[in-house]
Formats: sequence, structure tokens, C-alpha cells
Amino acid sequence: MADIKKLIKTHLSKDGQVLNLKAKYIREVGAKELAQCEELSTLRALDLSQNDIGDEGVKAVAASPIFSNLRTLNLKSNRVTDVGAEFLANSTTLPNLKSIQLVVNDLTEEGERALMNSTHLISLTSLKFQV
Repeated sequence: MADIKKLIKTHLSKDGQVLNLKAKYIREVGAKELAQCEELSTLRALDLSQNDIGDEGVKAVAASPIFSNLRTLNLKSNRVTDVGAEFLANSTTLPNLKSIQLVVNDLTEEGERALMNSTHLISLTSLKFQV
């Protein structure tokens, strides 16, 4: 598994607002570590596509107050199921999230509906489930 601190140092934008970790294979453990990194509190865009973080990794992101400033979240190709969609839909720490990408995951209409009907993701304007 990749060293999260090193990945942040090399992939975080200079202004601290964008972190692109596409295909860095951080898995669930890495997502949990990210969710505890205080230096990411100004993050507005997070790309975790192709990292195999699964539902528990999504849970860590969705529950972390560190990500309260996030505007865009890319979770493409991460083995996310309806359980992970529920974690996102019920998140009280992502009020500024405007866009979520969940293509190439294991969601059913139930998970999609949970996100579309979320009363917590009040700023959400873009949800992408299919390519």
C-alpha cells in the first residue's frame, strides 16, 4: 500500500484545494488515513477513482469533518455498493459537496435513489452513475 503522506505531498495542488490520487491503490486503509489528515481541511476536489476503497473507505470519507469543504468527489471504479451510497447520502459532514462521480461501481437503483433523495447533501447538483 502507498504511503499516504507521501502521496499527499506529491499530488496535492499548491493551493491545497485539489488532490488527485487516481489509481494509486490506496484501498480502504488509505481512505481511512486520508480522512484523518488535517492538512486536507481546505480540499475542494478529491479524486479517488480506481483505488478499490470499497464501502468502508467511502464511510471514512463521508464521516470525516476534514472533508467538509469538498465540492467534487470522484469515486469511479472503487467497488462501492448501495451501502457506500447510503454512507454518502446520510453524511452530515459534506454539506458543500456539489458533484459525485460513481461510475463503474456496484450500485443498484436503490443506492442511486438514496443519493438523489438525500436530505444531507443539500448542495449536490451533479451525480454521475453511468459512463
